[in-house]
Order: sequence, then C-alpha cells, then structure tokens
Amino acid sequence: MKISKRVRRGYALALAILLTLPCLSMMRIQAATAIEVDRTCSLTVSAADSGYAEDFDEMTIPVSLYRVASVDTVGRYTPEAPFSGMDFSDIGSGTTADDWQKLALQAEECIKGLPQGEVPATATTEVKKSAGEETATGKFTDLKTGMYLVVPEASVNEEQTVRYSFTPYLTALPSSEYAAAGAGSDDWDYEPVIGLKAEGEELTGSLVIRKTLSNYNVSLGAMTCVFQVEGHDGDGRLAYSNVISLTLAGAGDANAQTAKLTGIPAGLEVTVTEIYAGGSYEVQGDAVQTAVILSDERVGDGEPATVSFTNNYDGGNRGGYGVTNHFESDGNNGWKWENPTPPAVEENE
Repeated sequence: MKISKRVRRGYALALAILLTLPCLSMMRIQAATAIEVDRTCSLTVSAADSGYAEDFDEMTIPVSLYRVASVDTVGRYTPEAPFSGMDFSDIGSGTTADDWQKLALQAEECIKGLPQGEVPATATTEVKKSAGEETATGKFTDLKTGMYLVVPEASVNEEQTVRYSFTPYLTALPSSEYAAAGAGSDDWDYEPVIGLKAEGEELTGSLVIRKTLSNYNVSLGAMTCVFQVEGHDGDGRLAYSNVISLTLAGAGDANAQTAKLTGIPAGLEVTVTEIYAGGSYEVQGDAVQTAVILSDERVGDGEPATVSFTNNYDGGNRGGYGVTNHFESDGNNGWKWENPTPPAVEENE
C-alpha cells in the first residue's frame, strides 16, 4: 500500500526556501539596493521536494494569501488591519524559525478571531500540476510588496487515503538569499518560489462482514462461524489482522448477521477467510474473499467495503455454537484473555 508507506517515512518537510523572511538588521546594512516598494511582485507555491510530491502532483490544494504588513525601502514592516496588533519591531538577525512560526500562528489567529468573511484573502490560488509542468505549483500575481501570510487548506489525496494538513507561514516580498539565510546573493527577488510544509495523516475505513444461512437445523440450535481478516502493505508487511465470529439462529435475510470492523488503514486490500463454518454447516461459494478498504471520509453516508458469505446445513448432527477468544500480550511474557470479541468491532444483534 504505497500511501501508508509515504506517511510512515516522516519526511523533514521544511524546505530551504520555505521561510523567505528577512533578518532586518542585516537587510538594512547589507542590501545592495533599496526595496522598490511600488514594484509588482509574484509568488509561486511549489510542491517540488516536499516529500509528498507523488500525491501532490495528483491533488488540488487551495491556498489563501493575506497581506499582513507593508514594507519600506529599508525593510521595516508596518502591520495592517486586522494584524495591526502584531509587533515586528524586534525582528532581527536573532529571530529564529520558531519565532517566525509563532508570528505566523498569531497572524492566523487574527483572522480566525473575526466573523467569517470579514477579512477576505488578498489572493487565492490552487497548487496543482498542469499539462507540461514537472510538478504541482500555484502562482499569485500582481502583489504589492510587504509581508504575507500563506494559508494552504487541508486536503485529501486523490485516493482519499491520506489527509494533508499544512502549516501556515509568513513570507516576504521581495526576498533575497541573504535576507532568508544570511548568506548568498543580496539581490532582491520580486518573484520568489516557496514550498509547502505538510503533515500526512493516514485515514482509516471500515469493513462489513455479512453472513447468511440458506437453511437452518433448529434442533442443533445457534451456530457460530469464524472469520480471519488480514491485509498487507506494499512491502508485504502485515498491516492489519483480526478474527471475528458471528452467531446465527435462523435462515434467510431476516436472520442474517453482520460485523463491522473499524480503524482499518484506507486503501488496504484485505483478505477475509471463513476459517470455521460452524458444526454441520459448509460454505456455499468462496470461503476466501477480498475487499479494498475505503476511507470513512470517502464513504460518507454510503456503504463501506462489504463481503458476504452464505452457509448451508450439510445434514450432520454436530452443534457449532461458540465465542471468539482474543488474547493480548501483557508485556511480561504473559497473555491477557479478552472475551468474547476483539476491540473495534460493531455487531448487530
């Protein structure tokens, strides 16, 4: 399962160009030329080198941009409403990435604290891969110089197996290599390219196992059948395993029973095997079935992945009622017995 593999890698996602924020004390001394404050700027948001480019190239990620402050020719920032309460006077060569992140979160809170729609975004774009492009990008044009808050919207990948959330951050227009990193060119860049700082959360889904008897021997009483459920990831490692039982006491759809297993990694193909069909009963059709787990978000109010089995009385006289024993390690070379059902299972009565 390629999606979960990418999430597990835990990429370091902050790009070298991510925070194009000036160290103002250095800017005022080292800048080769004054900032052309009336010059029109552009800003490109790129998914390249993000660590999730394989997904991002298939997605559409909305991004909003808010102008937080104006800038003068020597790099001093003056906050604008609704960010007027923010203080940029102490920004200098000692300002850390954490400090900038705190400022970005403060700017985001300024927006969240106001009625919805009261502060429209300065501009919006979508990061997506267009024909002929090597990777997904989104571009803002016709921007004034100043400081901007970049707010990408949480988005789900095309397969709807991973939800990506993005850290809002501040970026300056214009920027320079020297202003951003304290080294390199001090030429002002009025068309910078920045990256995305993302975290991936693997989504989960459910599996419904449905069991029906085509006929039923009342004299033998209730019968219990047992199912084993397993799924392996793209590297062949076991990603999910469970055992569930269903007990039936009648034939036909009216007496059918279902079990719902939850919390299974979305996108995983699981194999469901009826390992015990009940005393004096046999499986009609395939005793092994497969299903691909859809995320709960994708399913919505619809039906999750479902497999159905039907058993038939074989004429014997062996009863087959029972419960499922579930054991978990106690961490001290011992085992804890839990009965009758494993966790994360919903059964109908």
